[in-house]
Amino acid sequence: MVSLPAQAQDVQIRFGSSLRLEESALEVTADSLEVDQTTGATVFTGNVLAAQGDMRISANLLQLVYEAGATEGSRRIGTLTATGDVAMVTSEEAVEAERAVYSMRAQTLEMTGDVMLVQGPNLLSGERFIADLRNGTGRMMGRVRTIIQFD
Repeated sequence: MVSLPAQAQDVQIRFGSSLRLEESALEVTADSLEVDQTTGATVFTGNVLAAQGDMRISANLLQLVYEAGATEGSRRIGTLTATGDVAMVTSEEAVEAERAVYSMRAQTLEMTGDVMLVQGPNLLSGERFIADLRNGTGRMMGRVRTIIQFD
């Protein structure tokens, strides 16, 4: 049996755009909310559920950080960070991890800690997942495991 280098364990996958957040309304419910009046950073904690279209994000904590330089009435979310039992679900796919960092402007998603991605009957898991949601590409790293169903 031939042993492959650890980096050969990386798997390139095609990633759909269903997890892409847009600039439309994001509805968030949680047990508590804290807002930093200086920066506008917002932290939701406890039973967090965020929804936009058919996308649902659940976590123990969700932090929204706004882009720098915006005026009071025109603040745009720069990054969305979810931690603790994170799940992002749409009608097309679902992904779970311990932590997710979503960059709105770059449309990138990085998930770490026991990541599991489900697309239809297929499953992909690893320790770290990075997705470019504009291009529909992603990369799973760290002891990758996949189950692919054939017709």
